[in-house]
Amino acid sequence: MSGGEKGSQYQTQDACADTLDVMNKRLSQDLRQRVRRLVYCPVLSVEWKEVAELIGHLSEVAVMESKDITKREGSVWERDELCVRYVIEESKTNLLMRLMVDYKTFLYERLQKEGGTLDDPTGLLIGFENSLGELLRCIFTATESLQTLDMPAFLTHIETVLQSSTVNTTNNYQSQEILVVVYLRLILAQIDRLDEDKILGLVLDKSILSLVLRHCEMYRSKLEDEMVETYIWFLSMLFETEFFQQHRKEFFADAEDKKRICLLEEPAKAMKAAESDADKRRRLRALCDIIIRYK
Repeated sequence: MSGGEKGSQYQTQDACADTLDVMNKRLSQDLRQRVRRLVYCPVLSVEWKEVAELIGHLSEVAVMESKDITKREGSVWERDELCVRYVIEESKTNLLMRLMVDYKTFLYERLQKEGGTLDDPTGLLIGFENSLGELLRCIFTATESLQTLDMPAFLTHIETVLQSSTVNTTNNYQSQEILVVVYLRLILAQIDRLDEDKILGLVLDKSILSLVLRHCEMYRSKLEDEMVETYIWFLSMLFETEFFQQHRKEFFADAEDKKRICLLEEPAKAMKAAESDADKRRRLRALCDIIIRYK
């Protein structure tokens, strides 16, 4: 190849790289603009439907970006998750949480009026819940989002959903009736960087442990192993905290909960035996010790 041909090849490669860089910047700017357009609005209003479409797009981007992350270390600004980062930077985390809270309040009231069945022929409602639920799941992997989250309001939402889940059962893994347990696991996984006493004090006051154990008892046979493991990890991380150690009797004030925790003995032992990571085995031991105590 002559010198002129080589030079032409390098110029073409440089031009392609510049074009790709420009395209990435435009996509990034477009994504941030979509995040900025998120606003609070009443359920099923014209504005809400526009926001629902925005959330559907953002959810797809966030889920796609999360699949490329093999290990989450450092701050959200050190990870290639632009959607989550922009939501945090534009202070939209609490807005999205409030949109979900209002939606579920609306939904439960509507279900009660319609006798437990939902008239949603276009799938708009269930699509909104699925998309926003997955978007929140991605956002809550970032500690920065939890540090600014209105935790009392969010844990009240989780309490309400867990209470309602015994009536409104589902096999939809993207519904709040399933995802709230995933959210709890994400909170406990990052509890050392949050206000442990405040958060777990709320968990205790709202009887969330008892609600999770009832939820597990009802749903366990319907769920895949991965979701059963989510229950186990949440419980294991809760039981190893200093706050739980100080308030164990208060957490297990209900004798039925002592029976319910023992139902997880076999899967907990199996996970512990299969786990090679010493730190994770230690966490699982916290659950196994509680099961032994209440057998």
